[in-house]
Amino acid sequence: MLSFDITDRHVRIIRGTEARGKIKVADASTIDIGEGLIVNGHIKDIPKMATIINDELKNKRMADKEAVISVSSNLIIFKELHIPKAKGTQLLTMVQNQMQHQMGIAEDYSISYTIAGEVEEEGVQAMKVLATACPFEVVDCFRKVFSMLGINLRSVVVSCNSISRIILSDSKSKAKMPMLLVQIDPNFVSLNLYENNQLTFSRFASIDPEDYDNSEDYIYEAVNENIFRMFQFQKSRSGDNPIQNVVFYGDTTEYIRLTNALEQMDISTSLLGVPSNIGGYENFEFQAYANAIGAMFRSNKDTERINLIEVDAASGRTSAGAKFAMAVFGSIAVSAAVVAAVWVFGNIQESGFINDTAEIQEYLDSPDVAAKIAAVDAAQAKLDKVYSVKAYVDIACDNYASLPMLTSDVIKDVEANFSGTSTAWTTITYGDGHFNVECMSKDFDEPAQVVANFFEQDVFDNITYTGFEEEEGDMDREGGFKFNVAFEIRPPVIESDNAAEQTAEAESEN
Repeated sequence: MLSFDITDRHVRIIRGTEARGKIKVADASTIDIGEGLIVNGHIKDIPKMATIINDELKNKRMADKEAVISVSSNLIIFKELHIPKAKGTQLLTMVQNQMQHQMGIAEDYSISYTIAGEVEEEGVQAMKVLATACPFEVVDCFRKVFSMLGINLRSVVVSCNSISRIILSDSKSKAKMPMLLVQIDPNFVSLNLYENNQLTFSRFASIDPEDYDNSEDYIYEAVNENIFRMFQFQKSRSGDNPIQNVVFYGDTTEYIRLTNALEQMDISTSLLGVPSNIGGYENFEFQAYANAIGAMFRSNKDTERINLIEVDAASGRTSAGAKFAMAVFGSIAVSAAVVAAVWVFGNIQESGFINDTAEIQEYLDSPDVAAKIAAVDAAQAKLDKVYSVKAYVDIACDNYASLPMLTSDVIKDVEANFSGTSTAWTTITYGDGHFNVECMSKDFDEPAQVVANFFEQDVFDNITYTGFEEEEGDMDREGGFKFNVAFEIRPPVIESDNAAEQTAEAESEN
C-alpha cells in the first residue's frame, strides 16, 4: 500500500504494509512541488499533478494500486463540540449539523470527528467531540488525481488525525500528557494538544516571511508565537494542569533555540520518537514522513470517523472521482469521433468554401461596410472610457467599505472580555484599525484569562500580549498587575455584486 502526506509544497510517499497495528515501511520518496500547483490543499492543475506523481512512482518502482492520504490545508476548520450521546450515523449527522450551524459553513464541506471524552452540561452527560471540516473540493481533487492514476484511494484524513495514530499508540507519548505536538515547516506550523490520552485541540497556521518583516528567523518567531498562544489557550481551559512537554517534528533546524527558550519556562522538549510498532524506517528520516506513516494505521470505529471518503459516502458524494474519470475517457472517445467526422465533412465542403470566401471578402471591402465599422469602433472607444471610469469608482467604493470602523459594538466586544474578572482597562488608544488597551488587574492569573477571552471571542485579528508587570500602590492609587493587549479590528466582508443583487431581489420579493 502507498501512503501520501500532501502539503502545498511537498508530496511525501511511503510504501509499506499494515498488519495487527504494526507498520512495516519498505520505501520512501519526496516530491518537491512548485509554488502555485497546490494552494491551501486545492490542486489547481489535476492532470499535471497526476503526471508528476505517476513519474515518481515509476522512477521508484512503486506499483501498488491502493493508497491513503494525509492532507494539510489552511482551509480546514477545527472545532470542539458537545454532542448528546449517540452512535454511528446518528452521531455523524449530529456533528455535521452542529458544525454547519455553529461555524456557518455550507454542505460543501467534508466533516469528520474524534471523541475526546465526556462533559456535563446542566446535569446532562454529553460527548466532547473534536470535529474537522475540510472543503469537499480539496478531497475531490485527490479523488480525481488517483482516478487518473488508476489507484484505489482508500482513505483521506486530516494530518492532525494521522499523526495522532502514532502518538496514541506510543506509551512513551502517553506519559508526557498534557503534551503539545508541533510540526514545523517553512510554510506552516501545525499544533496538536493531547490531554488524557486524547487529541483535544488542533491548530494549523500558514506562515510567511512577509508577516515577520522578511526576517531570517521568521520560522523561529512564528513557532514561538504560536506555541505561546497555545499555552495561553490551554491555561484558560485547564489552569490546574498546564502543558509541561512540547514535542517537535518536521523541520527541526530550530530545535536547540526553541528548547533553550522553553526551558526558561520550565517546559521540557523532545523530538518525536519512533514507536516500537513501526519498522523499516532506518533508511530515511522518520520525522519527515511521520504523517504519511500515521495515515496507514486503521482507525478506531468506536471513537472516530476520520476518513473523509467514508463520511462523504454517508452524504452520497463518493462517486465524484469515478464520474470524473468516466467523463475524461468519454470526452476522449467523443473527441476522436468528432475529429474524424469533421475531417470527412471538410473535404466535401472545401471547394464550396473557396467560392463563398471570395464573395464575402468583396462585401467586407465595400465602402458601406467600412463606414459602419468605423462608427462601431468610435462607439466602442467611448464605452471603454466609461467602463474605465466605472472601474476606478468601484475600486474606490470597495476600498472605503473595507476600512475598519470604530463603533459602539466594537467597544462592547472589547468590554465583554473583562466580564467576571477584577481586571479593568485604563486607557484605549485607536488608530488605522489598531487597538492598544492598557489594563490593570488585581489578580496575577487574570491577564492570561482576559487575553484568552479575546482569542475565543473570534472578533479581532493579530492579538498580541507580551506579559504583565507588577506595580506597587501608593496613597493615590491601588497597586496591581499592569499589562497591554494589542489587536486589530477585523475588516468587514465586502459583499460581491452578485450577492448584493440577490439580496436586493429577496428584499423586493418580501
